[in-house]
Amino acid sequence: MACITGLAGILGLAAMATIASGNAPYTIQLHWASAVDAKVGIVLPGLLSCFELPAPSVTSDNLVLTPSLARRGCYSDNNTYHGGDSHGLTVYDPPHCGSWPPLKPKVCPSAGLVSIRVTKEDGKDPIVRCSTSAPAFPAGYSVKCTGPEAADDGKSAMKFTATVVKSEAAKQEALTNSMLVV
Repeated sequence: MACITGLAGILGLAAMATIASGNAPYTIQLHWASAVDAKVGIVLPGLLSCFELPAPSVTSDNLVLTPSLARRGCYSDNNTYHGGDSHGLTVYDPPHCGSWPPLKPKVCPSAGLVSIRVTKEDGKDPIVRCSTSAPAFPAGYSVKCTGPEAADDGKSAMKFTATVVKSEAAKQEALTNSMLVV
């Protein structure tokens, strides 16, 4: 018989208490997409501030984000909750970056950071915002956040989409390189 101890046991008890109370936690769906030819991945677990660990989808490019609204230490002035969850987006360009050549693999470029921030005053609905940050080392990609929109996972309150696009500087450079100087 398996024995669950430590943090896993505490998290399991907390999840069972939430299920038993009949109150489903407030969740936000974060979808990531690519408007470029290269594949895109998201960095987990990310930077969490008063959020639970995100639940990734096995079948799609989605995360379910859960703010820790019951954690009173996340409230300022004991009435207003503030929390955030940030994740980096990696672009697999070229497709074998990070693994080839074996002795000194080329690093996969970052498109930047997508952040979901939640503010909730007691007795009011949460205010959720999505923002993006440029990568530390520009590599020709950036992130654009859209939403909120209706969630399509059947359990989240809303959905945001983080899309990797060519950065404006990269588009300008490609345009300059394609111009013919006579």
